Amino acid sequence: MNLLGKNISANLLSNVWLTILLLLVTPLYVWFLGIESYGLIGFYLSWVAILGVLDTSISATTMREFSWLKAQPLEKKKIPGLLKSLESVYWAIIVVFGLGFLIGASIFGEDWFQTKDLEPELVRESMMLMAVSLVVQVPSGLYVSGLMGLQKQVECSGLLAFFGTLRALGAIVVLWLIASDIRLFFLWQIVVSSMQTGVIRWSLWKKVRVDGDQVRFSWETLKPIKGFAGGMLVVTVLSILMTQADKMILSKMISLEIFGYYMLAWSVASGLSRVVTPLTQAYFPRFTELVATKDDIALTKELRLASQLTNVMIMPPAILIGFLSKSVLFAWTGNLSVADSTAPILSFMVVGTIMTSCSYPALTILFSKKQIKPVIIVNLVSLVVLLPLLIFAVIQFGVMGAVFIWGLYGLVLYISFQVYGLREIHQVGFFSIMLRDFVAPGLASLAVASMAGYWLGAVSGKITFVTLLSITLIVSWLTALLVCKDLREIITRKSNWLIKTSL
Repeated sequence: MNLLGKNISANLLSNVWLTILLLLVTPLYVWFLGIESYGLIGFYLSWVAILGVLDTSISATTMREFSWLKAQPLEKKKIPGLLKSLESVYWAIIVVFGLGFLIGASIFGEDWFQTKDLEPELVRESMMLMAVSLVVQVPSGLYVSGLMGLQKQVECSGLLAFFGTLRALGAIVVLWLIASDIRLFFLWQIVVSSMQTGVIRWSLWKKVRVDGDQVRFSWETLKPIKGFAGGMLVVTVLSILMTQADKMILSKMISLEIFGYYMLAWSVASGLSRVVTPLTQAYFPRFTELVATKDDIALTKELRLASQLTNVMIMPPAILIGFLSKSVLFAWTGNLSVADSTAPILSFMVVGTIMTSCSYPALTILFSKKQIKPVIIVNLVSLVVLLPLLIFAVIQFGVMGAVFIWGLYGLVLYISFQVYGLREIHQVGFFSIMLRDFVAPGLASLAVASMAGYWLGAVSGKITFVTLLSITLIVSWLTALLVCKDLREIITRKSNWLIKTSL
């Protein structure tokens, strides 16, 4: 197996495991803490994404530049100085953000949410702990991106899987053996996140440090990348405003209980994107190396494969969950009331998740080529047009209004990035490519999900339902894969090779 295949496999296994773990522990969080406290967890996750403004801009720059320098033998010696300079700026900014959040939580924390069962003082203290957890958790993204840029995905994925498991299962143990207190949940996040950031930082520095060389902060090191980093910062600010505005608006306008249902649906929908994240993480360094070596033919081929893999991975589970949202939620949480309240939100939310996830390969091409301007334009137009629509939709239709705007935003991203990305590699025939790579696996997944909705909807036993759902998902994946020409040809060649070698 080549390096790209190993990286994809390692990332995929890690993310699939973390997704399964998320599915297992989330009902337990709701059971131990209640839906209102889970709403606080969802609010915290939104802030993780908001601070991802910094993480995405600097981390994406780190991954690209490390990949670029690694591909240029004479430039590799610049990596340690670049890392030192990047992390110095990163930590300075994240600490300032954390202090601001901490002060804001201490002043406004008691009055932000419309609570029914939680004491205002508990909410305020929880939000203050959120601030500390954010400061120690978010910077790990920088070191993860550094390892990814060096194409050390196998080691990085193992570390992320280990600490993700420790964070999730450890929180359950703490809530079970000590007390069902949301503050203990955040204290545990602080402990594990500190360990994760420290270990991954040590691992990265071990690989880039040159013996005998003293690495120092230098503004000169940052000058060549300030254009790309600045552009990435603008892109991320705009995209975060769109992807997190619904949480900020809803958290103030609806009860914490209803917000908890919304965030439960969001956890499932966003968890689906973990299926395609490994592909993006593996292909970004690969795209960048091909851009650095000016191999446009290989770049075009890799983009088509990445797009087909992404579409095949995300569509079957997302569409299946959309059709069977109530049954899936009930089998997952064991709470019929929660399933009833969350199912309509989830059924429509997966549409936006499909569209945004399927836009990643073309977007990655733009980043690899440092084509930030088109991405800024798309996100700026989306913000100007869709943010007012979001506010209006929430006022008129509540959570379902927010879900509709999320789907519309995903559609805009997919079409725009496909057009810009294909143009960058001089590919024409956008609609014919979309029909082959997007519509075909989508229709295949829809056909399987439609039949599953008919015969799985009447299944009552949880074990039977989960077993049949898993089998249906495998069938849907295979069906979607077979309608993608390039993937089908690869499988055919591999199968023929295995048959010949076995004979």
